[in-house]
Amino acid sequence: MEAFHLLSRGGAQFDKKRFKNDVQLFNKSKTLDKGKGVAKHTDGELPPELDFFKFTQGGPGKRKVECGADGRSPHKKAKVDEDDESDENSEEHEDEDEEQTASSSAPRQRVTAKGNNVPEHVKSFADLAKRYNLPSRLLSNIAQSGYKQPTGIQSHGVPILLESRDLAAISPTGTGKTLSYLLPTMALLGAPASSSQSDSGKGVRALILAPTRELAHQIHNECLKLAQGRKWRIVLFSRATASTLADKNVRDKVDIIISTPLRMVAAIQSGNLELSNVRHIVLDEADRMLDAEFLEQVQEVVASCTHPKVQKAVFSATLPANAEKIAMSMLHDPIRVVVGLKDTPLPLIAQSLTYVADDSSKLPTLLQYLSQPYNPPLLVFVSTQPRATSLAEELVLSGTPNVDCLHAGMTKKEREDAVSRMRKGESWVMVSTEVMARGMDFKGVREVINYDFPQSVQSYVHRIGRTGRAGREGKAITYFTDEDAPFLKTIANVILQSGSTVPEWMVKLPKPSKMKRREMGKVKRADAVNSARRVGRSEAIKKRDMIAGSKRRKGKDELSEVPKRDYLEKPRATDAGEMSE
Repeated sequence: MEAFHLLSRGGAQFDKKRFKNDVQLFNKSKTLDKGKGVAKHTDGELPPELDFFKFTQGGPGKRKVECGADGRSPHKKAKVDEDDESDENSEEHEDEDEEQTASSSAPRQRVTAKGNNVPEHVKSFADLAKRYNLPSRLLSNIAQSGYKQPTGIQSHGVPILLESRDLAAISPTGTGKTLSYLLPTMALLGAPASSSQSDSGKGVRALILAPTRELAHQIHNECLKLAQGRKWRIVLFSRATASTLADKNVRDKVDIIISTPLRMVAAIQSGNLELSNVRHIVLDEADRMLDAEFLEQVQEVVASCTHPKVQKAVFSATLPANAEKIAMSMLHDPIRVVVGLKDTPLPLIAQSLTYVADDSSKLPTLLQYLSQPYNPPLLVFVSTQPRATSLAEELVLSGTPNVDCLHAGMTKKEREDAVSRMRKGESWVMVSTEVMARGMDFKGVREVINYDFPQSVQSYVHRIGRTGRAGREGKAITYFTDEDAPFLKTIANVILQSGSTVPEWMVKLPKPSKMKRREMGKVKRADAVNSARRVGRSEAIKKRDMIAGSKRRKGKDELSEVPKRDYLEKPRATDAGEMSE
């Protein structure tokens, strides 16, 4: 409008005769001449020619992409991912599906499937059952679990796996990836191994690998829901079950094993587990499974699955270029499915960045936030185990109710109890490291706070993905200090891509170099989050060491009498969840 005002002041004239048809669009309460190609409208109505938003979400004229018999879309749309390069030998299907669960519907998500002979997607579980003749009991268990309509990844991914194709699936957190591989795996396995109807050989037939024990436990629970009413042998691999499976008679009747990589490698190397009959391998949270820490273990497990027709699938909310290259090299003639924008969280999560100057300013900022009404349970992510323990202590001392802590340095029972309290709603504030950022499904989580800046874009997406799940709205706040400023642009771009807003000055920040991005999230931070207590703790440590030294000189080892704090004595195992029990 400012441009029009300037033009009118300068004497610019509009030729109404030349643009007569356009002028008539703005004339109200007139019946226009249909013979001139202009539709009539009444006062207060917006003519179709000017309704530029008729194809947006929820509009009465929203655009639908119809697929032909071969599954192709007749109208190709521009690609969003820079990684999606054209391939002469591949087909690419694009569609927009209404993702929906039992409780609510998630926003429409663009789905791109790329590969040779991509199977046509399905719009309902009923269509899936008709096309692939799924067992009625399996469908009944799906309905009892609360699933009504398949989400985007389910409607595209399940048919691909049911046709015994390898799959690389990238879909945002909370979109139902677990069911996407459990349903086809159990359908393809057919009858349980213990059944007389089974003729699929002896030994484990399906293997699902996850980076943390908590996620493996969650997958196991979902698997049990689908297996109700049938005598499936589904094993959550642990030290106890490993010794049980050393018996070949027991091992031969196992259908599905769910495990972390390290535990599987230990069983394979000890000779207590044979994987030659495995027909299906799934890597959940594949970006984590294929990084340097887990890659060698995963490769050893996959190499042990020697069946000639083994089917492989990788699932993740994010998949960096390096991890995707490794994943695709492991798969045979794979199909790549991307839901939404790659490495982008769901738009249901309202994201914001909060400046806190320095590390010591974070605690008062968080305490101020918690002193006001908020929606529990709340997840607070920190960078290290000592900081998680320290922050939980500070929140308890400040009077914050129902505070809990979870990290890989805790014992197995401590971690299980913490997760259990979270699921029961007994924990209002859960302070955690990255161990909680991967795949954990707490449907009630409405808010996430990144107390410490994430280590990468993938870390950020996974962290905030603990909220805004299954169509629910969520909120994510990220604290940043002066030291985090060089990496701010990277996260700001992700926030913009997902539909949230950031200040204009953040958009104008320079893009960090590749070398600089490697330093993201690696700012050295103190183990104690409260600088006022940090001096006292250091003096306590010195005093303890002096007392211990004095007693050793006297020939008395009474060190056990000296109190030790958890944040000093806990073993620093990796927060990927791979630690000894």
